[in-house]
Amino acid sequence: MIHVEFAVPIHATRASAWRLLKDKVETPQRFAAQVMACEVMERREDEVLRRVTFDDGITVTERVLFLPEEELVYRFVDHPKFEGEIRNLLFQTGDSLWLSIYFQGRTREGVELGAGDLDQLREGFARTVLSAAQQIEESERAALETT
Repeated sequence: MIHVEFAVPIHATRASAWRLLKDKVETPQRFAAQVMACEVMERREDEVLRRVTFDDGITVTERVLFLPEEELVYRFVDHPKFEGEIRNLLFQTGDSLWLSIYFQGRTREGVELGAGDLDQLREGFARTVLSAAQQIEESERAALETT
């Protein structure tokens, strides 16, 4: 079993954070530079089926479930290396709102990871959560400045 997690406090309202996390579902390239394209294949009120293409040519199909103002769950439908899910979670600790992004799963049968694959996975999660937190906070500041 593989578990990779990265969490940071964010200085924003839950509503602002949730709005940006929902945007990340359909425009992930705004949050992760390695994403080249995202196609929404199916849309329902509480879930989206999407296909994401990365700069290394890997294409991943995910079903994204929305748990409003709390969590997004990205379940792999088709991934060349992994089975499992990625969760984007907003949680409160004391007076602080936190954003956590984590992967829990395993490699697909017959797939062996290279020496740097897990490090690359960890670094990618760290970059993504930091980028998302920064954009959430910038959006919050911009909204406050216009009011």
